[in-house]
Amino acid sequence: MKHAILLTSLLITMLLPSCASNTNPQPRQACAHAPAGQYCVQSGDTLTRLSQRFGVSVADLKRWNQLSSETIHVGDDLLIREPFNNGKISVGNNKHTVNAFRLQMPVDGKIIIPYSNQNKGIDIAANRGEFVHAASDGVVIYSGNNIAQYGKMVLLRHSATTITAYANNENILVPMNARVKAGQIIAEVGSSGRRDGKTALHFELRVNGKPTNPMNYFR
Repeated sequence: MKHAILLTSLLITMLLPSCASNTNPQPRQACAHAPAGQYCVQSGDTLTRLSQRFGVSVADLKRWNQLSSETIHVGDDLLIREPFNNGKISVGNNKHTVNAFRLQMPVDGKIIIPYSNQNKGIDIAANRGEFVHAASDGVVIYSGNNIAQYGKMVLLRHSATTITAYANNENILVPMNARVKAGQIIAEVGSSGRRDGKTALHFELRVNGKPTNPMNYFR
């Protein structure tokens, strides 16, 4: 629990400096990497300015991007048009829906510790040195070894609301601020920081800053 709190504190520390400034009135061009229907937040952007630029309401921008406030971060890809079925995908005639945001498994292996209130992610056993892959497109917002139980860890921000963590690595292969694609190699499996000594990847998903079971998001 102590280490989960430390990770949350680290996430807050990493995110606060990257909040978009409200002082630059100049219009910004979307980044080349932003998919159709999305916009890459740049310095000076605010939801109010984006709503005026794209002819949509602030309320819609918040709803489409699952934002709980008007805070946005430089480098985020924001939906600027209503997603299909309000960002959800219906499963047959079942009323059950799942988020359109999807993840791919970061490493091939057996899940040895599932998600729980005590384990805020999943632990996937794999051979030492096996490649760890980005679960979705994102930006590296942390690459280091500052939290003991997490060892060598990479944090990727995928949107204004979603972050994934890849911990206990042998080696980190991406630098800070690097943009990565889903499936891109970002680290090598190891056991750094693990008290049990097992060679495994600890993988976490945070949505709106809260630990979330990643099993609900895998393709």
